[in-house]
Amino acid sequence: MITDIFEINRRICFNLWDMADVRSEPRGLSPRLILPEKRNKATRISEQESRILYCGLLNTLNYYYTIETPTEKTYMQVGTKPMSASSDLSLYRHDGGAFKKVMNVEFKAHNPAFKHIRKDIEKLVREGIPGNWFHTLRNTHSKTLPVLFKKLSRSLKDFAGEAYRIGVSILFSFCVIEKKWACMKHFLYNQQQGDYESFVDEFLRLTYEVKNGKIHVLDENGWTINHTQ
Repeated sequence: MITDIFEINRRICFNLWDMADVRSEPRGLSPRLILPEKRNKATRISEQESRILYCGLLNTLNYYYTIETPTEKTYMQVGTKPMSASSDLSLYRHDGGAFKKVMNVEFKAHNPAFKHIRKDIEKLVREGIPGNWFHTLRNTHSKTLPVLFKKLSRSLKDFAGEAYRIGVSILFSFCVIEKKWACMKHFLYNQQQGDYESFVDEFLRLTYEVKNGKIHVLDENGWTINHTQ
């Protein structure tokens, strides 16, 4: 299944890179979805484009899906009473008798506050099924991913006890629109991997530099790189 999700994420990146905005000419590979502009005439990029494209790809594959799916567990992310939360998107298989949820997907864009990253990581860890984190960035510089990785590291470590007990499987993808560059890596942890916090630190390591408007990776560390540079 992870192989399928890798391919879905890869295709979403290329679709995002081919997407036209309301002021540009579509190309042969441009999806029908286009980027809107804000009141100040700047192009609006959000997590919603990625979710729509994801659903479009699922419509051609052997998966079923729901959006804004109520979680199985309860969460106390606001207020003082545990409540059901929701996953942005959930994938299902049908085994001939019933639908079985097989993955939860969370979409993010830009550089969210730590609290917003933490609440979605909590859902991906605690729900106990594989997850997919798809993160859209307008652009990036040398500090962009390290800043995001620091927030992700802190979030993942906040749920170390649960991760150690039940294991974690999350495919992380980061797609940079303007540089037409992306990286993906599967976070797969169980007790055999040893110390959880060390595993998180090593996983979230990617050495790169930005020169002349291009991203040059110096140490991939297991990240799959896609680009059109």
